[in-house]
Amino acid sequence: MKHIRKGLTALLALILYTAPLWAQGAGGDIEREFGLAMDSIRNIAAAAGALVGGLVGVVGIGRTAWKLANGETDAMNTLIMAVVGLFLGFLATLFLN
Repeated sequence: MKHIRKGLTALLALILYTAPLWAQGAGGDIEREFGLAMDSIRNIAAAAGALVGGLVGVVGIGRTAWKLANGETDAMNTLIMAVVGLFLGFLATLFLN
């Protein structure tokens, strides 16, 4: 029993001694993968911002055309909102890339 306990103690000491070395070796891979994941998230966010801004702008321009055709008085407010939507989509793409 005493020999088994010594052997297990030595094995545990060896594992505890080499664990930081294993973690250092894996750290480079984790860091690289985390960096790639962050780049992917940035690209997705930029694409989503551009898509939402573009859709808001296109829908706003369509609403402006409809309001102008029907003679409504707030058509210029809609046009301004459409231009702001397009501009915000452009800014999202610019700043997130």
